[in-house]
Amino acid sequence: GNLMDFNSMAVDPATVLLVVGALMFWIGFFGWVGALRENVKFLMVFGVSLVILFLAEAAVGIIAFIMKEKVKEVVQEHMYDSIKAYRDDSDLRDAVNVAQRTFKCCGVKSFTDWQENAYFKCCNEGIESCGVPYSCCNITLQVNLFCGVNIMDYKQDEFCKSNQTFVPSSNLKEDYGGGKHIYEDGCLDTMEGWFNKNLYYVGGAALGVAIVQVGGVWLSQSLIHKIKVAAAGGYYK
Repeated sequence: GNLMDFNSMAVDPATVLLVVGALMFWIGFFGWVGALRENVKFLMVFGVSLVILFLAEAAVGIIAFIMKEKVKEVVQEHMYDSIKAYRDDSDLRDAVNVAQRTFKCCGVKSFTDWQENAYFKCCNEGIESCGVPYSCCNITLQVNLFCGVNIMDYKQDEFCKSNQTFVPSSNLKEDYGGGKHIYEDGCLDTMEGWFNKNLYYVGGAALGVAIVQVGGVWLSQSLIHKIKVAAAGGYYK
């Protein structure tokens, strides 16, 4: 229970932004005050923090490259958790909607993955039964927040009594398939395809961030050296 709560909190967009914001504030504060007041200790904290951040990013990148399949499994698990908690967390819901609209995808592996959510499950008698979120709809239809409601043609009684987990994709209602009404491809493979297609751009962005961080370390060390030289009357080495 506690582990599941921690995992859900770890992928919550608000939590991620809070942690990243706090980290950036920490590093920026010591760099700014250290440069403004010419405080060697603050500049050292700033430089060491950048080095630790750089090494952590490099380690994560190397591990992710070596253990690509394991990373994919973890991402897939979190994506399924996001589907299940879609109606329970507004920040998570917004993040899922943005992802599905941006990458023109629906669910994890297929739009039928939304049967994992109690509200969209065909066995449910609610208004969203046998449906998907509006962000799964073709972009021209997303003005209607109920465009993904009741898009599957399936006998509810038969589904509730069977051991099936998902409604077969062949049970999409007539005129709803072929990408005309909803995105049928899952987001996991779509995002992976986008990443592979734009690998050079992603790598270039990562290299740019690394250069900025290394430059920050070099500048902080240069300023520390100048401060010590000035304090020693120009004879510090």
